[in-house]
Amino acid sequence: MQLSQRIVVVDDEGSVRSGLTNLLRSEGYQTEAFESAESLLSDEAAIANAALFIIDVQLKGMSGFELFINLTRRIKNPPGIIISGNGDENMLWYAINLGAIAFLPKPIDIDTLFKHIHEAFSSGAARP
Repeated sequence: MQLSQRIVVVDDEGSVRSGLTNLLRSEGYQTEAFESAESLLSDEAAIANAALFIIDVQLKGMSGFELFINLTRRIKNPPGIIISGNGDENMLWYAINLGAIAFLPKPIDIDTLFKHIHEAFSSGAARP
């Protein structure tokens, strides 16, 4: 079953990008993947059509936090899940204070990821 919700994944690691997009597609979500913040920001249609963003903190070029801040200037309350392989409690609180739905360490616990995704869509936090 194909769901209308489009989830945008931004991660500079190809294996993480493809793994997440394949996993989300297997659950019926439409996905779009980007290897950098700059490539996403240059695609207005992807931003406009995204229901939810999954963004890695450590990207080449602009960081995931900078990307999320940039998205908050374009979209009111962008629904985002921030992920990091090197996260700590400070990053967690920074992500939440920026307005992220969640901050998840890599390797990502799939059940936790889907719990946050389902909550975002059922609560209206995700964009229609």
